[in-house]
Amino acid sequence: MATPSNIVRIPKPSKDSVNPNRLLAGNTLLLNQLKHIRKRELEFPPERQSGMDFDQIKTEGQAAEYIRKLATVLHPQAKKSGGR
Repeated sequence: MATPSNIVRIPKPSKDSVNPNRLLAGNTLLLNQLKHIRKRELEFPPERQSGMDFDQIKTEGQAAEYIRKLATVLHPQAKKSGGR
């Protein structure tokens, strides 16, 4: 059972931490993640690719949608079970 000495408290993110309209231009981490995912996507057969124009992904919201589409290809069991 958890005791106070081994509980890690994780603060809730601020309301400003997620902004689907925020531009990706300054978010190096997310841009690099997207490039990595895109590289993997190009290895998929065409019918399993997202169909999204990668060069048009400019905002956090668009990036999230792209990642969501690729995640359903990589983890089809999550789609079936309703998992995240």
